[in-house]
Amino acid sequence: MPREIVTGNGQLSVALDRKMGVRDFFYPHVGLENHAGGHVFRFGVQVDDRFSWMGSGEWNIAMKYLPETLVSQCVAVNKELKIELEVNDAVHSFLDIYFRKMAVRNLAEAKREVKVFLSHDFHIYGEDAGDTALYEPSLRAVIHYKRKRYFLINGVTDQLAGIHEFAIGQKESFGKEGTWKDAEDGVLERNPIAQGSVDSTVSFKLEIKPKTVNTIYYWIACGKSIERVKELDAIARRTGAEQMLLETENYWSAWVNKQSLDFSVLPHDIMRLFKASLLIMRTHVDNRGAIISSCDSDVLQFNRDTYSYVWPRDGAVCAMAFDAAGFSFVLRVL
Repeated sequence: MPREIVTGNGQLSVALDRKMGVRDFFYPHVGLENHAGGHVFRFGVQVDDRFSWMGSGEWNIAMKYLPETLVSQCVAVNKELKIELEVNDAVHSFLDIYFRKMAVRNLAEAKREVKVFLSHDFHIYGEDAGDTALYEPSLRAVIHYKRKRYFLINGVTDQLAGIHEFAIGQKESFGKEGTWKDAEDGVLERNPIAQGSVDSTVSFKLEIKPKTVNTIYYWIACGKSIERVKELDAIARRTGAEQMLLETENYWSAWVNKQSLDFSVLPHDIMRLFKASLLIMRTHVDNRGAIISSCDSDVLQFNRDTYSYVWPRDGAVCAMAFDAAGFSFVLRVL
């Protein structure tokens, strides 16, 4: 499958492409209701009035998982901008929150202002019409919603600043490309609400001393009501994204080592591949029992179909593999 990173908790599943862009966003079922549908959630950086989207030719990107977890470990270096980012992506192990931690290293010899931009091209329920996005000033957060699906976007820097600027607007109609284009001049126009086919972009600002690192924590809380996403946002702010990422890392490390298996006869690389396979397989299992073939949506671009089907043959093969590895508990419906 063409996704570089997949992370999830059996209810919320998020897949990233090779440019660290979110491309698939399933909630509240793994494989059903893709609220991105392959449309990219872009990730950009401005340094000293120079802007660059992640994945352009200026960036050298390496993506993998932290060992024995479903937490990404991505490094992106831009020698032109003299900036390095270390990025961790994860879905919390039992709360429906997607986190992204961005450690920004200033490789230059001078203090610099750095802005990080994140766009959100939601197609809620997999549809391209009838969405609403708004800025909620009491929370300093952006919320996308339609019917019973709510997505609250927020974050904080280690300099105790929240979202710096935001933009909400229309896309895919009347020649409008979306608010991500607004980011390319480094200033977001703060339009507070839009309806129809809409997107949003938020920015965070850091003042980074020479040869030092500062961090941005960003999250998307998912729920079936406005009250639920506000509650999850409050938990993230109260507990702290760093602590919740650590909880998730520890959970998956404990999960994949749940069975006492003897790997003494296997090379270390084979042992790591075995554990990584179990974890990636787990991201394709819904908590209600479905095992899907793949969560990526690239095939939508060719024949307007997905690969997110539960096929008895494929599901049976995965179930047998889980059972043989001692992970039959995965197959029990929660």
